Amino acid sequence: MVSTRGSATDTGTAAPESSTPAKRAAGAKAAPAKRAKRGNGTSLNGERARDREVIETAVQIFWEKGYASASVQDVADALGMLKGSLYYYIDSKESLLRKIFEDSHSEIVALTEFVTEVDGSAMERLERFLRDYAMWTLTHLERAGLYSREWRYAGPTLKATLTEQQTYYDTHLRDLIVAGQAEGALDPQVDPRRASAFIWAAYTGLPDWFRPSGRHKAEDVASIYVDLALRAAGRYSSGSPYSTS
Repeated sequence: MVSTRGSATDTGTAAPESSTPAKRAAGAKAAPAKRAKRGNGTSLNGERARDREVIETAVQIFWEKGYASASVQDVADALGMLKGSLYYYIDSKESLLRKIFEDSHSEIVALTEFVTEVDGSAMERLERFLRDYAMWTLTHLERAGLYSREWRYAGPTLKATLTEQQTYYDTHLRDLIVAGQAEGALDPQVDPRRASAFIWAAYTGLPDWFRPSGRHKAEDVASIYVDLALRAAGRYSSGSPYSTS
């Protein structure tokens, strides 16, 4: 979720270990590689695997250095390839950022659509969505952090796409809250827009402090955040429904 929140620090947990980029190819210069014609399925699978490796490496480099400070050369070094060879997979540094955002968005859309299609009450779907999104964030900290912070460096076209994605997430969450209110499971006096804004602000802050090596388990943190989010959405306390009369 795109956010303009600042960073926070959890002094009770250790910072993530930084991956060590591969040594830069000594004094090598290379012209941009030409795309080879796709051959059999094995070659295509290999290309896809390499493309995935490029994306994951870029995630680590942008997370460790910050998008503004990182360079295409940094990513190439970490991959152990020449800078020119990296342009086989990308067009520019921003295209790397776009690939990361598109990849993350597709995963979030998948979990969103799954929750939409699952049987159950609106409250059950809301809780499932909140839990699944929390777990995605907690198990993809670098991606989630980049998605919420580095959008500011995107060009106009990419930024417009990110705004559309943000609207998609926000609308889905608000619709679930409204459905919960219609069922009588949530306080109808709660403003869905404000509740949604609060929930996203809380969730996008997770990469700022959570560390897998810390004392908190991802599942436990997800449960806590789901409970807080449902309270913000107006869930009944002690199981007593709000009066709608």
